[in-house]
Amino acid sequence: MAIPKEIIIGVTGGISAYKACDVVRQLAKKGYAVTVLMTPEAGHFVGELTFRTLSGRPVVQDMFRQPMGWDPCHIGLADKADAIAIVPATARCIAGLAHAACDDVISCVISATKAPVIICPAMNDAMYGHPGVQENIKRLASFGYRLVGPVEGDLACGRRGTGHLADVADIVAAIEQAVT
Repeated sequence: MAIPKEIIIGVTGGISAYKACDVVRQLAKKGYAVTVLMTPEAGHFVGELTFRTLSGRPVVQDMFRQPMGWDPCHIGLADKADAIAIVPATARCIAGLAHAACDDVISCVISATKAPVIICPAMNDAMYGHPGVQENIKRLASFGYRLVGPVEGDLACGRRGTGHLADVADIVAAIEQAVT
């Protein structure tokens, strides 16, 4: 039996974090080994227990947790990843990745990986259109990161515009394409 591909899903603190649950569920159902990384802000929207249940694996929120052996958490995860996707990627996350801030477990893992990285932005349309966010997105694209979305849709603020998280099916397809 083949070893399943290792997919890391980073979840940041945006309202569309609940859709990451479906991404994790679908990937796990397809036989991928899925590890979820969460920022502290993500926990305001979706709980660790939900992701642990859907993935069948521990959730990583703290890169300074005690390792099981000598394997610094972020380096071990970066090395074993076949692909990493950020669902959703907030403006803060995008800025941190664009400038290698390495201030949370997600950005540290991504800065240390050679695996394909998929960024799935989701935020208010005005935030998404901000010149700084657009410049950061261009910078991420120049690193070879793949962007999926955002799309036009209803936003949490009550408006409609580009900033809505891409469809879960499109995100899952992009991840599968990255590991084939």
